[in-house]
Amino acid sequence: MAGFQFKVDAKAFARDLEKIDKRMRFAGEGAEHTLAVKMAKDTDQYTPSSGAPAGMHNRVIVHEDTIIYPGPYARFLYYGKLMIDPKTGSSWARKGASKVIDPKGRDLSISPADHGKAQSHWFEASKAQNLDKWRRVAGRAVQREFRR
Repeated sequence: MAGFQFKVDAKAFARDLEKIDKRMRFAGEGAEHTLAVKMAKDTDQYTPSSGAPAGMHNRVIVHEDTIIYPGPYARFLYYGKLMIDPKTGSSWARKGASKVIDPKGRDLSISPADHGKAQSHWFEASKAQNLDKWRRVAGRAVQREFRR
């Protein structure tokens, strides 16, 4: 019976693994941005207006993998609670003052005028409807980015 010998160039294999690892990280970053854009778009219908002329949903920013809803209105609209100046108790804050949630826990009245599904905690509402779709989008985005 003849013996066989194999020789493996481990250095070449390590270089390939390094390339694959780098490619996976790049693909993941691109896919994260693609997913964030899709999530912002799908969540738009749940986002209330800020009362500003452009409306908060029209000013959303997607930066890399982060969705940014601009202030100063986003925080209190998201939680759906009246926020007041802690010193005066007014919903109009003094210049430089930071608002706090009203201790009485009064809810905001969110108008469905801009979007019929507008509500507080809009991301959770969107996630409940779109999570499976977002998973598919993320998978396809990683595959597409990896092939580049």
